[in-house]
This record gives sequence, structure tokens and C-alpha cells, in this order.
Amino acid sequence: MIRAGVVALLLASPAGAESFCATAWTKVSAGLTAFGTVSGTVRQDGDWCVVQGAILDLDGQYLPDWHLDLLRVRGSALGWLVDGSTLPEGLEIAVEGLRLVVQTGDPQMDWLFAAQSRPNAINADAALSWDAKARVLRLEGLSIDFPGENLIEVSALVRGVDLSSTGAMQMSLTSFALTEADLAVTTHGLFEGYALSALAPMLLPVEGDMDAAAEAIRADLLAGVGDLAEGSFSADSKAALRALVAELPNPSGTLTLGLRAEAGLGPARLGGYAMTGVPGTVAEAAPLLQGVTVDVGWTHTDAP
Repeated sequence: MIRAGVVALLLASPAGAESFCATAWTKVSAGLTAFGTVSGTVRQDGDWCVVQGAILDLDGQYLPDWHLDLLRVRGSALGWLVDGSTLPEGLEIAVEGLRLVVQTGDPQMDWLFAAQSRPNAINADAALSWDAKARVLRLEGLSIDFPGENLIEVSALVRGVDLSSTGAMQMSLTSFALTEADLAVTTHGLFEGYALSALAPMLLPVEGDMDAAAEAIRADLLAGVGDLAEGSFSADSKAALRALVAELPNPSGTLTLGLRAEAGLGPARLGGYAMTGVPGTVAEAAPLLQGVTVDVGWTHTDAP
């Protein structure tokens, strides 16, 4: 609590806050330069550091640049980032008006794509906390609100995480384990708009009967659901997955997923596959799910 108070003191005076927030944004921007150019105007709003008009201009043509109308960040993790004055015990992030804008190099098309992105802005909120004594990192909540009735919500708990120093963090990369995760996805066009275009080139043939190819993919998916380990996936979970697969490529409804793994999922459990290779079938991946339960639900609802 004392260390967290350091952040509050730094934000107490406007001059200190502006400098503190600017330094934090500079460090974040430096970490993103491997992907492209970062810009934005920094200011203070209470205990929030706010970046107005943030842009991540990705290197390469046709890659969508990230435009954020407003980015708000607060928490003790900022002090840790700026000068190590606090432990990263908490972080809150709020995003308003995230737009993915493709640049082609053609001024007319670039202007059109930028204009078309305005009605498709995405809002997001995230909160993380770290218990230094228990070495537990919690994703208290991540909410991504897409245009229309489309929403992703995630929470998770990861054990064996030590953020007290750079060396400790590096050690954590080999010892962390995900023990709890909850996911809810409401899709009324979300799957088609964001996932299908990426999956189709990998799964569909270049030419031929696309409907027949899609039906074959659904059949393979249904067979995979049948092969899922009984101890990890209940009959109700399998039924939910079958109902979801039947609606592809236009699912409309809400998918829920709850994962519980007492021993955790992490490098210790996945390390064996570095030697043997990625499992080629669901049955071969069964050892990975020993002691893991996954509860799946699917509720169909027509698009509003």
C-alpha cells in the first residue's frame, strides 16, 4: 500500500503527473517500436494517465494500423514501469474507440477505409492484479465490446508468477501455470467478421465446391468433439460444441467456457511436446488434459 501511494503522490501535482504519464507512455511506445511507429498526446485525468489519439502505425503495406480515440491507464504497475518505485500489483486499462484502419498507399482508398472504420470502433476494459506473497496473477476481467451485439469477456488466474524483478520474471516463464479461466463470447457476426477471413485460406481449397469443403470441415470438427476426453468434457459440453459446429460458419448466440486445472496448464506440462512435436489428433492431446475440466455452453439467439 505504501508503494502504491507513491503513484498517488506523483499524480498529486499536475506537473508531476504530466511528467510521470509522459515517461510511462514513452516507455510503452519504445516497447512497441518493433511493430511500427507510435504516436499520441498524453495528459492527466485524476489518477488516470490518458493518451488522446493514440496510433500504432504498423510496418508493412495492408497491415491494419491501430487507432485509439482514448487510452486510459492507472495502477501501481505504472510506477514499476517508470522507475521501479512500486511493485506491479495492479493495472487498469480502458480503451475507447479502437479502429483498425488499412493503409494501401492509395490516398483515395486510405481516406475511404479510415472513414468506414468510424462506425466500427471497439471499446475495451481490463483489470489485472498481482499477489506478490502468493505469486498469483489475476486477470480480474477483460471485456471487448465490438460493434453490434458482439462481446468477449475473459477472466483468469495464473499461479507461479513473480514480478518482483527482471530475473524473477524470467524464471516465471518456466514455472507459471494457468489454473482457472472463464470465457464468454457473444457473436452475431463476430466470428464471420474477425475469425472466418483468417481461417478460410488455411482450411478451404483454392477452387472447387466450397459448400462441400465446408461440410467436410464440420464433419472433422464433429469427429474431434467425439474424441474429446470424457474426464475433461462432459456429455453436456460435447452437446454444446456439436450445436455450435452445426451453426458454422454463421453462429449466432453465446459461447461460454470454464476451465479448471488444479495442477495448472503451463510450460511444465507443455514442455514434453517440445521434444515429441504438437499432437496431430485430439486423442494424442489427451494427456495434456489430465486433471483438467472444461465446461462448455452454447445458447443460440437470433441476431437482434
